[in-house]
Amino acid sequence: MQLAVDIGNTNIKMGLFNNYTLEEYYHQRDDLEKIITGKKKIKHIIVSRTGSDEWAEDLLKHYDRKFFVLSHELQLPIRLHYRTPETLGPDRIAGSVAANYYLPDTPVLKIDFGTCITYDFINPQNEYEGGAISPGIGMRLKALNAFTARLPLVDPLDVREHPVTGYDTATSILSGVIHGIRYEVRGMVEHYRERFSDTKVVVTGGDAAFFAAYWESDIFARPHLVLEGLNIILIHNIKAKWPNASFRSAQG
Repeated sequence: MQLAVDIGNTNIKMGLFNNYTLEEYYHQRDDLEKIITGKKKIKHIIVSRTGSDEWAEDLLKHYDRKFFVLSHELQLPIRLHYRTPETLGPDRIAGSVAANYYLPDTPVLKIDFGTCITYDFINPQNEYEGGAISPGIGMRLKALNAFTARLPLVDPLDVREHPVTGYDTATSILSGVIHGIRYEVRGMVEHYRERFSDTKVVVTGGDAAFFAAYWESDIFARPHLVLEGLNIILIHNIKAKWPNASFRSAQG
């Protein structure tokens, strides 16, 4: 089995894979020690972290486990056409790799609804071109509260309705945030489809569910896209290091 560990700005995600299939999912920091000291036979591990906290690497070293750390310097199954690859977030790399794996030789826009909303574009030549970063739902709501005198901090889970025309302060704030993001996404998709009419869209991230009702039929949702990408990169590097390694493709 392979273990993928994704440490983001807000959340921790871990996945145990059998070849290309995600079999077990974890999201608590304490789960990592339980996994590596448990009875599951884990042959290979990859770690991705957005911040500077190296607790996962330290724990793996403590138990004398070898692992890969995702960066632009690791071998990748796609080419990076990015002027500053050293600044490219590992979650953006992993998600883009997975989007390209499931839709190869196709223009793909990957959208990740996390702490930030990230847009990443892979062209038909399987080359990562770059994308965009904008504030996520929580960041926008906190900014409205922090930088105004009277606007409250609204929790979108506390409000059942998200009408475009807000009927009080809370729904007006949520309209500006949620529908602002909704139309931002629509504009991004239209931009890339003006370049390539057959552009596919793949969405992921914890806040993607807020927009599920507005997705077009050809938008694909994969909640564990980053973990899947980490596993794909891990297998790619295992094959490069040990060419005879055998893995069954998830695509058949």
